[in-house]
Amino acid sequence: GTGILPTPTIGAVGILHSLQDLIAGRPQDGDIAVLIGETKGHLGQSALLAEAFGIESGDAPHVDLALEKRNGDFLRANRTLLRGATDLSDGGLALAAFEMAEGAGLGVTLNSADIAQLFGEDQARYLVCCAKSDAEDLVKAAKSANVIASAVGQFGGKDVAFGTASASLADLSTLYRTAFAKAVA
Repeated sequence: GTGILPTPTIGAVGILHSLQDLIAGRPQDGDIAVLIGETKGHLGQSALLAEAFGIESGDAPHVDLALEKRNGDFLRANRTLLRGATDLSDGGLALAAFEMAEGAGLGVTLNSADIAQLFGEDQARYLVCCAKSDAEDLVKAAKSANVIASAVGQFGGKDVAFGTASASLADLSTLYRTAFAKAVA
């Protein structure tokens, strides 16, 4: 009965010459969460505004293809330091960290409680997990490559914490895994 807003869609396929190039691991207890790329806190057209507040306004985040390439190239060049990686998209840092942690059955603590930093959907960003010594080396390598990278938290425990707010991983996992079925039942 109503029109559907245009939905621009971009599909991409990457080809790996060797499975050795795949970054597909999961975080381990004690791993450091490192954010690659700059967070400006872009919330226009974000999942947070749409899902939590029913607001679908503002511009989508700007895409800088040169920055996307630089950060992606850096990630691939330093893959031996990483246990796992994911891009930041819908839901921003908070959802990416939760999904990585939940997939590994671990809690996660992010140092920030800032809504824009946690849920902003700025482009050209990745969340990676590394052993502590590898995280330090990764941040140093990023500085040398003129790539923004910083430790933003740690994986481990049984809770998901953003700043001082926390909840049980088990409770959040149940909600995450059953919400869709309950909504359409």
